[in-house]
Amino acid sequence: MSHELPADRYLDREQSWVRFNQRVLELAEDDQIPLLERARFLAIFASNLDEFFMVRVAGLMRRMAAGFPVGGVDGKTADQLLQSTLAQTGLLESRHAAVFAEQVKPALTSRGSRSCAGRS
Repeated sequence: MSHELPADRYLDREQSWVRFNQRVLELAEDDQIPLLERARFLAIFASNLDEFFMVRVAGLMRRMAAGFPVGGVDGKTADQLLQSTLAQTGLLESRHAAVFAEQVKPALTSRGSRSCAGRS
């Protein structure tokens, strides 16, 4: 009995990373998680994002500049893959900044954390 697998069963590496880091951010957004854990998830998200751009995005751009054939498993061109990745990470960055500024920082400040109470 032969079953056809769906064509979209695989994600490219960049898309997989974006979805993983989105889940990390969702943990930071969850107000049921203790405050310091949420702050740690924000830090993990930011660290992951830095590494992602230094390694994955930079590597993709180098391969594109060198003329190597680069494309996603979903048939996207390298430029489409890059633009999609940049758009998705931009949205996640905005969420990251908002959860820190609107939720975590005020909560830390209200609990007496002076490092967050400084200049903004």
